[in-house]
Amino acid sequence: MTASWFESRIKYMKGGEDGKEKKVVVSYLLDAMSYTEAEGHMAMVLDSMGQATYEIASLKKSNITEIVDSNDGNDDKWFKAKVAIIDADGISGKEKSSFQYFLIAAKDIERALANLLKSLSTYVVPYDVVSLTDTNFVDVLPYFPVSDNDALPQGEKEAQ
Repeated sequence: MTASWFESRIKYMKGGEDGKEKKVVVSYLLDAMSYTEAEGHMAMVLDSMGQATYEIASLKKSNITEIVDSNDGNDDKWFKAKVAIIDADGISGKEKSSFQYFLIAAKDIERALANLLKSLSTYVVPYDVVSLTDTNFVDVLPYFPVSDNDALPQGEKEAQ
């Protein structure tokens, strides 16, 4: 099963250091089978974080195809890379490129490039890193199947 990644922007009010509330917008990348499942997963995550009021401002399918995670706790930012996979046309012999988009965990852009190149080192086809940019994703949420029981209110869950 290939991942279907969705980009979700969430708006909510957050108390500032000065005691005043301010509107905050954060972005998540999550794996889901459909828009409905993505919205439900996002709502469950926000509810589990204790976020009482929020708005899912946008939810769109992402062009990201690969996640390059890191075990280093310092790699706390996410960077997006566009990689051209170079292939020769069997008939004409001309080179053609297809693009893949990677999301890389790293502490800075130099580390992101190093993590990406390490991940790409197993590729047997030629490639070219076309771009590498910072993103505003706060977290990446892997696939989490939602059962019908998850949609029921707490007191109405069926006995298992």
